[in-house]
Amino acid sequence: MVLYLSIISISAIILCAFDIPFALGLLQCDWWFVIVAVLIGIAYEITIDAIFATIIEKSPNKWYSPDKKFFEVGKTERKFLEKTKIKKWKDYIWELGGLGGFSKRKIADPKSLEYIETFLIEINKGVVIHWAGIFVGFTLLLVFPFRYILPITLPIAIVNMVLNIFPILALRYNYPKMMTIRKKLLRDKAKEASLATEISDEKQKD
Repeated sequence: MVLYLSIISISAIILCAFDIPFALGLLQCDWWFVIVAVLIGIAYEITIDAIFATIIEKSPNKWYSPDKKFFEVGKTERKFLEKTKIKKWKDYIWELGGLGGFSKRKIADPKSLEYIETFLIEINKGVVIHWAGIFVGFTLLLVFPFRYILPITLPIAIVNMVLNIFPILALRYNYPKMMTIRKKLLRDKAKEASLATEISDEKQKD
């Protein structure tokens, strides 16, 4: 969280420092309006991200089932994620799942199939949430007049995009590992069911 707030704060300071000297000339506004516009832009991004995150989080879990091929992580994507050295920096990414009641920071119950499937569903929801955050974040360009796009609203939307991309990468990196655990638990469950059937059949013969 500290890292994210630091990035947002530094970005806001840089924007203000760059735009204030051009306020009266190019932007046709007072210097203080630049600060207000930047703060409104940041608040807009946070608010609209939160709104869509809530909507997606409340949507049916079946839409995000790990059985859907849409959410699979292919070999090419896995290789790309490995090249980013994601393992070294993924723990610095702010994990918002805990705020919704399900933290994805660590695997609390690796032996529970129900828990692992819920974990995978939450990963998929998180990916959709952050992709939605990227796209709706650019609606900020429609909030202010056209002359503010390049100096204010576009940079804010780009920062919002970057802050959403990193969680997507982390979630997608963890997904194959969770799927491996799920497959093992499903195999174990199938073996237990098969064994139980054999025992039941033997008892019936007796």
